[in-house]
Amino acid sequence: MVRGRITAAIEGVEIPRPFDIEEFARRLGEHRGRPIHLFAVELPPANDVRGLWLATGTEDFVFHELGTSKLHQENTILHEFAHMLLDHRGNGHLDEEQARVFFPDLDPGAVRDVFGRSAYSSALEREAEFGAAVLWELVGRRLVPERRLDLASAAVVDRFDEVLGGTR
Repeated sequence: MVRGRITAAIEGVEIPRPFDIEEFARRLGEHRGRPIHLFAVELPPANDVRGLWLATGTEDFVFHELGTSKLHQENTILHEFAHMLLDHRGNGHLDEEQARVFFPDLDPGAVRDVFGRSAYSSALEREAEFGAAVLWELVGRRLVPERRLDLASAAVVDRFDEVLGGTR
């Protein structure tokens, strides 16, 4: 189900070869008729948010962690793209401290009030994780190169690699 929804959502988007996440974001934004802007931000080590998708009426903004590997950054971006492509909606998941990180020039209380205190449900987060894995496959890259694993197993191994800080 998720695979079909993601595949349909990017149908017609030419995948850049070699793959480049910024060029893919540009092409995906053109396809959707809404520019996508990527922003790398410094996140405190204790912060549990690694990425954020913010949709306005005309544009999409994807924030991701600056102080991590390129692989982790790309995975975070693809995870946020999956939320976008799967049309996940809901209140954000920022508290005041996180609001200061993502929006340093805005009143953190106001940002918190806009995003609320609820998070995406666990089911939507799992769906976005699977959606990111589908996107990795569709763009022709695997998070675990040179391994012949089914998609679900590869996603588990990749997550361990990401959490443990490994790079390949």
